[in-house]
Amino acid sequence: MTVRSFSIRRIVIGVVLLLLVAVVFMVSLNGKHVEGIPVERRDLLQTVVTTGRVTSLARVEVGSQILGSIVAVHVEAGDRVKAGQVLLQLRDDEARAALDQSLAVVRELEERLKQIGAIDGPVSQQRVAEAEATLHQAASAYERIQKLHDSGISSRADLDDAVRARDVAAGLVEREKLQRSNSRPQGSDIKLAEARLAQARAAVTVARERLARMVITAPGDGVVISRKVEVGDVAQPGVPLLVLSRNGRTQITAQIDEKNLGLLRVGQSAVASADAYPEKSFPARLSMVVPAVDPQRGTVEARCDVTEPPSYLVPDMTVSLEIEVARHAHVLTVPSEAVRDSSTTPWVLVARDGRAVRRNITLGIRGSGASEVTSGLKEGELVLPGSSKTAVGSRIRLQRAGGEKNNAH
Repeated sequence: MTVRSFSIRRIVIGVVLLLLVAVVFMVSLNGKHVEGIPVERRDLLQTVVTTGRVTSLARVEVGSQILGSIVAVHVEAGDRVKAGQVLLQLRDDEARAALDQSLAVVRELEERLKQIGAIDGPVSQQRVAEAEATLHQAASAYERIQKLHDSGISSRADLDDAVRARDVAAGLVEREKLQRSNSRPQGSDIKLAEARLAQARAAVTVARERLARMVITAPGDGVVISRKVEVGDVAQPGVPLLVLSRNGRTQITAQIDEKNLGLLRVGQSAVASADAYPEKSFPARLSMVVPAVDPQRGTVEARCDVTEPPSYLVPDMTVSLEIEVARHAHVLTVPSEAVRDSSTTPWVLVARDGRAVRRNITLGIRGSGASEVTSGLKEGELVLPGSSKTAVGSRIRLQRAGGEKNNAH
């Protein structure tokens, strides 16, 4: 390389550097182009978005009250059932035999009671009459022999025999009268038979109850959400066999960040959608905010009632929940992405005399993509988006969103 060519190259490089410096100077003098977003009025809706799970207040575990072998299962998980519908059947051979035996005892005692009233009573009355006739004869014979004995005609032995015959006849009369008394409606035989009959009827009730427990039915309308038993299994008292979700009040339980606690009010409306059916939504209403914060997760539990749950909604289903916490009409708004330090001291960048100037503002409710401005800005003013990465005090050439240039003042 010659000295001449080297000098020319140095000159060219110098000129390029001078041009670059000039361009940078002009840009810094005039400011970079930035797009301004207008402050405008609009209806604003603030919501709290979270996820939750469908719960049912009437969750019932169905089991057996007695030990028994399962011979039939009539439902599967997911089936809808009606109150009283048969769910399970236990083996009932012994229970039926016990009931038949108890019924036979009742019939036997009922017949015995009828016999006491219809037969024993009249027979006892007849026996009393016969005993009294015998006593009358014995008494007459005694009087006759007593006279003969007093006259010296009859012996002492004859008189003793007459006395014994009279006394035996008198004792027989007393026994027959007692038997007649026992066979009357208030007699001991009747009372004893009635007591035994009552015991037998109670045994029938117990046997029928035991037999009824061999059939397990639905306690109410609902959906089978869990089946834990198969044919041949042994049901034990206290061990759940099926789990039902009773029809009735349905709720969505959600954990919400505690920072939103001050926004929640019972009665606020909400819109929910199941993750399995994201294209479908249904209304809900906030019914309870549990007054306690989970210290580990920093959340509060909120419950929303679903008054008209869709048919596809089942317990424990995951849903997205959007609770409406505030709605303001025709308020001054600014794009949320233009607000700096929104959680502490919010401010925005506006253009003044060709420079980006910080402006402190006061925010109201915060909606999706926009926030309400209660002070610090006027309608129509242009704010700089956060994406412009413009520093406070830097020169700018402001351009309204959409391409219209605007002189910065």
